[in-house]
Amino acid sequence: MAPSIFLLLALLSIVKSTAEKGGGLKLELIRRRLSPGNVSPMAAQSQIWPEASQFIIKIAVGTPPTEVHAIFDTGSDLFWTQCLPCANCYRQTNPIYNPSKSSTFQTLSCESPQCHLTGSGAACSGTDTCKYNYGYGSGLTQGELATEKMAVTSSFGAMTPFPGVVFGCGHNNTGTFNANEMGLIGFGRGAISFVSQIGPSVGGRKFSLCLMPTNTDPTISSSISIGTGSQVEGPGVITAQLVQISDPTYYSLTLTGISVENTLVPYSTSGPPAKGNAVLDTGTPPTLLPKELYGRLTAEVRRQIPSEPIGDTLCYKDNLGDLVMTLHFDGGVDLPLSTVQTFNQMPDGSFCFAAMGVDDDSALIGNSMMANFLVGYDIDNMTVSFKPTDCTKIS
Repeated sequence: MAPSIFLLLALLSIVKSTAEKGGGLKLELIRRRLSPGNVSPMAAQSQIWPEASQFIIKIAVGTPPTEVHAIFDTGSDLFWTQCLPCANCYRQTNPIYNPSKSSTFQTLSCESPQCHLTGSGAACSGTDTCKYNYGYGSGLTQGELATEKMAVTSSFGAMTPFPGVVFGCGHNNTGTFNANEMGLIGFGRGAISFVSQIGPSVGGRKFSLCLMPTNTDPTISSSISIGTGSQVEGPGVITAQLVQISDPTYYSLTLTGISVENTLVPYSTSGPPAKGNAVLDTGTPPTLLPKELYGRLTAEVRRQIPSEPIGDTLCYKDNLGDLVMTLHFDGGVDLPLSTVQTFNQMPDGSFCFAAMGVDDDSALIGNSMMANFLVGYDIDNMTVSFKPTDCTKIS
């Protein structure tokens, strides 16, 4: 969920892990069909469910633990939850975390090195307590940074604890969150992200996941892994080098163009594209493209599909068959996409293009286009790997 991007949400369920020191985590990803007002899935050792095109991780916070359902997001770093006392909190179904009831809660001081971790949004002014202010396109969260004991539950019912995790205790939280969502857990590249903090204890700052298509049977689940064993390797794997840009949070690639069948639509008609112009963001369902590129791309899509779209939309009543689109990244890396990734099946049975045009020079590749890929993120080696996979059959 990158800044300036609207938020849709989802629920997940994480399972299985190894409790040995340095061992990786293996989690179950569950998609549930919910009402349009809700949102959906992803994460790190605990439980997760989908809630309408986004992902949520279930994690225990504090001693005794409070169960927190947080939106999983590779487009941000901070893990925060709604926190008492609430100056301004949105309505929440489950109990709000109360730090005064936890024996392991500890606020950070302004002098603490953790207060100034990259991506924390922290600021200190006139107080010894480390405050934070973290904004999204859909809202913001404000509060104090603290450390707390976190734990996730394996598929065998065993708890894997992570003491001293830095998180945001949010006292002022606004945005398009629903009552099932108790906060947001950032899996970006920054030093304060959840994967960066727990990575050294589970075998490295890396994770992999397999996102199911939007119309998947809600009883089917897949998995997500963190640390040891999460590498995406073997035949058919497509690996790209991530690009270091000014913002240390994002998983950025250089997108040079998009092909529709054998016709190339260049990213730009006025020169080479900027390095790191495309961000991978599981926290945003649609793919967002610069309006000029989007216009040229959709014109080519219309030309290649023989049937007429519905009205002025890029939606079709019929199955689109085997139309192949390919994302072209710098370094000669090509990622073919089927209609499962490029068109979403709607409740009425129609198929709509999984991209939008936006007023921005950069692109954002949303979770719809990453469906049915086993995707491995490796922060330490700055790579991302894709393996075509039926995510409904991953356990």
